[in-house]
Amino acid sequence: MPPPKPKLLAVEDNPETRILLRYLLQDQFEVLLAATFDEALRLAQEATAEILLLDINLGETRTGVDLLRELRTKFSYRDTPAIAFTAYARPEDRHQFLESGFDEYLTKPFTRKQLLEAIAAALYRRRS
Repeated sequence: MPPPKPKLLAVEDNPETRILLRYLLQDQFEVLLAATFDEALRLAQEATAEILLLDINLGETRTGVDLLRELRTKFSYRDTPAIAFTAYARPEDRHQFLESGFDEYLTKPFTRKQLLEAIAAALYRRRS
């Protein structure tokens, strides 16, 4: 029996992007998908993810930055690698998101290779 896949919690409000994320990652991860802030909190309580992939603009008043802050302070995700991803990229965003507690930053659209490289980089940073 193969070893269990690491759990990855992906939070994305766009349904097509959620489908894409599952497709791109399902071979290597057990992908937990949430569409909203509250759904992400529920999933985070039910199963401990080894990596977080958080959309910044969740289509609500609360953002991926707010979600990461809550996961880090109220749940057992203080040391979990986290990747911010967004379609609204500006040159100063990377620094801002890294300062907010993310380990890596990815802009949409992205390729499978870019996504896996961002995950690998985030995991490496947390283990170093």
